[in-house]
Amino acid sequence: MEDNETEIELRIHGMDCAEEVTLLKRELIPLLGDEDRLGFDLLNGKLTVDTSSLDVAHLDVLAAIQRTGLKSEPWQNDGAANDDLSFWQQHQRSILTTVSGLFGLSGLVVQLSAGESESVPLPAIVPYSVGIVAGLLMVLPKAWRSLFSLRLDMNLLMSVAVIGAVLIGEWFEGATVAFLFSFSVLLESWSIGRARRAIASLMDLSPPTAHLRDDAGDVQDVAPADVPVGSTVIVRPGEKIPLDGRVLIGISGVNQAPITGESVPVEKEAGDEVFAGTINGDGLLEIETTKAADDTTLARIIKM
Repeated sequence: MEDNETEIELRIHGMDCAEEVTLLKRELIPLLGDEDRLGFDLLNGKLTVDTSSLDVAHLDVLAAIQRTGLKSEPWQNDGAANDDLSFWQQHQRSILTTVSGLFGLSGLVVQLSAGESESVPLPAIVPYSVGIVAGLLMVLPKAWRSLFSLRLDMNLLMSVAVIGAVLIGEWFEGATVAFLFSFSVLLESWSIGRARRAIASLMDLSPPTAHLRDDAGDVQDVAPADVPVGSTVIVRPGEKIPLDGRVLIGISGVNQAPITGESVPVEKEAGDEVFAGTINGDGLLEIETTKAADDTTLARIIKM
């Protein structure tokens, strides 16, 4: 990207909840002067920065993001950036949470095996310590930045709670808090992941091509986005309907389950409405398109 671009699109690694959005706003709003210049897409980890009419360089934006501790890179529509992540980068939160829980539980077992005692025995402190470190490993850097900037957040408060429990000898409580906080963040990350996969499955419903009949009567394959409203498209038996429209010629059962949830195909004939992403049955349909590709029922579902 060049420094004179008016809109910067970046992939932000680790941006999967409102906490990271708050961090980014904290650094970028003073630079841009207006929150409306920022666009966040949590499902895809995408940040859009509008620098039009501002004397703000691309490097200034990158420097502000770097101060949050998050990593950024130019946005790629093909999603290739995810393929470059190592196994550890993809699963570190799950691994650390599991380690935190197992070692915290191990410490409790060792402590109970040692019998009644006013102080926690050293053999129990060791697994407790491992559990606490694993639970806070991804939290402490954020807590430190929060303390350094004098802006308290949940990461700092939870870190203080765990450290305080350790200082007064309540190792089990400290390990439990560290695990539960790590687990809550993991659940939030999982929910975002499920939403991403759901959106990806919806996008797969839309066929890559449409059979467009031109004014001369010839049929050519084009991308659905290139089909004007009011055009005629041909949908052969077994194919997905590329755009919302109205049946001109033909009778066929259409499987609308991906869109409407209906369990059985719905018979369609001339004059009936059909939706993009639904599956044509055993009949040939000629359909007049009524909506553009970015305004179909399926496209609106994906946007929502």
